[in-house]
Amino acid sequence: MPDSSPSGLTGFIAATSQLASRFPLTRGGTRRFVLAFGEQMAYIRVQDARNPWRFLRQMEGNPPTRWGTDGFKAGLVDDRNPARHYAAFVFVGFWLPGWMALLLLWLWELAGFMRYRFYWSQADTRSGYVGLWHGRLV
Repeated sequence: MPDSSPSGLTGFIAATSQLASRFPLTRGGTRRFVLAFGEQMAYIRVQDARNPWRFLRQMEGNPPTRWGTDGFKAGLVDDRNPARHYAAFVFVGFWLPGWMALLLLWLWELAGFMRYRFYWSQADTRSGYVGLWHGRLV
């Protein structure tokens, strides 16, 4: 039987809405939501930050949920799971002061530039900016 659950941007929005509905509209509820969102959508597990190599491997790997590219703006897509990068920077934008979040975005992109043999992903950078902005709004 084929899976009929939504994918792409529609699935990502539906899953995010469903996840958000589990938490109260309080400061603590918002914090718990952002932690759960980061873990589910971007594989950011803050409890693993004590082991930096594992933490970084997880963040560059595949999160528990993947949505594909359907419905995402083409200028924000550079791989098969644009929601991961966006969600990671929503997380960063929520937790860090603006200047620090922006610095982290640029350091992450510079590390990717080196890792991927001098390939600069403008789509990833744009997606990161959108994520930071949305994280500040949460």
